[in-house]
Amino acid sequence: MKIPWVLYLAWKQLFPSKKKVSFFSMLAVIGVALGVNVMIVVIVFMQGFQEKFRKDIIDAQGHGRIIPWKSQKNLSVQQEVIEDHDSISAVMPYIQGQLLLQKGEFHSIPFSMGIDPNSGNSVLQVDSFLKEGFLKMNAHDALDITPLPTIETLEDEVVFVSSQVARRLGVRPPSIIRFNDLNISESDGMGIVNVLRLDPFVESAEWEITFQNDSEFIISSDVLADQILINLTDDPEEMNLGIPIFQAVPGNRPFKKGDRFKFHVFKGSKLEVFAPSMIENAKADEMLPPREVKVGGVFEVPWQGFNTEALLGTMRFMQDMQGDEGRIDGFYFKTMKGFAKDELELAKCCDELESKLGDGWTVIPWFVENAWFFDLLKFEEYLMILIMVPIGLVAAFAIAIALMTSVLRKIREIGLLVAMGGSRFSVGLIFCLQGFIIGLLGAILGCSFALLFMRFRDELMGFIVKIIAGEDGQVGVSQFYDFYSLQVYYPWESPESLNTFLSFACFAIIVSTLAGFLPAWRATRLKPADSLRNE
Repeated sequence: MKIPWVLYLAWKQLFPSKKKVSFFSMLAVIGVALGVNVMIVVIVFMQGFQEKFRKDIIDAQGHGRIIPWKSQKNLSVQQEVIEDHDSISAVMPYIQGQLLLQKGEFHSIPFSMGIDPNSGNSVLQVDSFLKEGFLKMNAHDALDITPLPTIETLEDEVVFVSSQVARRLGVRPPSIIRFNDLNISESDGMGIVNVLRLDPFVESAEWEITFQNDSEFIISSDVLADQILINLTDDPEEMNLGIPIFQAVPGNRPFKKGDRFKFHVFKGSKLEVFAPSMIENAKADEMLPPREVKVGGVFEVPWQGFNTEALLGTMRFMQDMQGDEGRIDGFYFKTMKGFAKDELELAKCCDELESKLGDGWTVIPWFVENAWFFDLLKFEEYLMILIMVPIGLVAAFAIAIALMTSVLRKIREIGLLVAMGGSRFSVGLIFCLQGFIIGLLGAILGCSFALLFMRFRDELMGFIVKIIAGEDGQVGVSQFYDFYSLQVYYPWESPESLNTFLSFACFAIIVSTLAGFLPAWRATRLKPADSLRNE
């Protein structure tokens, strides 16, 4: 294929045949590439933070909230109307308020919410919150084998508290450790005994598992009246509350008579709970004792922030504390996947629900309830773009200056081209094409740098944070900017990411091309006779 002479000259002036690398061309391309890389990485990370916050909010609040204008009771009819809507996948009623917690001399007034344990995980990701707040003990010559608490352990006399409340009051859920038996060699291939369930009603005690043969073991403890014989084929879920459910995991060799495992259980903390209604009773000289509850788990909700005190209990527990049986403050709901991803469809679904429920109800989608926050993130994204754009303009000015210098150095060559029949437009186009080539190569290289940064972002950010904040500072930084859990999409995974790559690549090409316009205009104004006489 025959290459146009204008494009050929533009390429050869940038990359002469006799030189392996043109210093000017290399610096220009790298300058554009670094600018494109910085702009793409910053905006893609901003989009990743937005996606992370979006997921955290939906996990903590569902896809929307249905609120009656006044607190009501017996909303089973309204709940059926909501569940019958084609786009709704799950509904959860709730009641909220403020309670006073006391443990010894310490107090806390958390935001408290009562939920239905049977529908909690289908709308709010309670189990994942409990996992985030779960911490293991460091025990000498023993191993903490406490199983993760789940929403199934939430009872009327059990509550979950946020990590902030747990730290303020010094409370914890029940835990269990397994002692290391130095008489048993880990290399002999023997199995191990774990704990499947540790409910909040267990008491502090020593527990011992003694195998009778390869399929049976005895559970004994000082809190049990009699020993319990367990067969490995029995269903462990049939155990009574207050008894840990042990699970034997066979190893390379079967269990044998005399194999023993020792455990120690630490019971969970108790809290005294006071309700606002107790104040009214006190005014009427009716002093009621505080309600005692057990701490069943500690949770951490990312969207609630890092200084939020919160409590989760059952609906009946909150209704009893509020002194208002049957009261419901509203519903959280989740929609089908197709509606959840499309904000317009979700807004339409909310409008339909509001019209079906009639007057006295408001249906708020998650992006409306948190619009202020995402407006702030969008403003920050646009501000970062505004800050990043001058980086590209600086590279453009550098290219324009270099090309203008090239025009001044090649005045005689320009005059010769015109004298040989080249049009002024073609001569000027040579310098515009040089800017275009620099911008194109810089955009491709910059996009490649951005992809590499995204691929190795954990290693790079860990290295940077370690240098700036040190080993101890990494935990504090990750609280607010958790790069390790950040979901950053590649261009082929997200239309928004693809649009970012294409936008900044095109911006770099256009600006670089325009940078060659002034030198091109200068070259077209030169007269051939004057150019040939130039020394």
